[in-house]
Amino acid sequence: MSLKRLANIQSGVYIKGTPTGNVACLQVKDIILSSPEKTAIHVEFSPKIENYILRKGDLLFAGKGTTYLCQVFNFDILAIPSTTLYAIRLRTNKVSPEYLCWYMNHPKVRAMVKSAQVGTGSPLIHKSTLENLEIIVPDRETQQQIVELANLQKREAYLINQIMERKTQITNQILINELNK
Repeated sequence: MSLKRLANIQSGVYIKGTPTGNVACLQVKDIILSSPEKTAIHVEFSPKIENYILRKGDLLFAGKGTTYLCQVFNFDILAIPSTTLYAIRLRTNKVSPEYLCWYMNHPKVRAMVKSAQVGTGSPLIHKSTLENLEIIVPDRETQQQIVELANLQKREAYLINQIMERKTQITNQILINELNK
């Protein structure tokens, strides 16, 4: 099923930041750091941006650059996407935002998206590329199982990294202790 049958896809908006702004204007770095309430520039609320306000469950997709990152917006802040992002809002309950995000981040999907990019300096993904992206939509139970497994994989990778760092620290301490004898 094409993504445009499942969701509305909207380009982000360009607006200048202000120190007194009350709306976060999200960029790719804010998504990567997962702390937009701290890192995002802010803009003043105006009728111009009203249709861009994000809702929990919307997906943000990096349409410029080379990250092709997709993340579910689950923050308790008033925010809009910048021009580097696409906002994807599901209009059906056939697919969960978490599953669609997992699917959009899958290496094969990223490779398909990358093959359609245009430009070299700061590659761009056209909205039509996303709209025509074919999404495999299993039943909701299978979607939930996939999301849970993906979360477990992330947790495992984090724990393995923590163990490796700790081993390195211990080994380095043992070596320095030997040198100091």
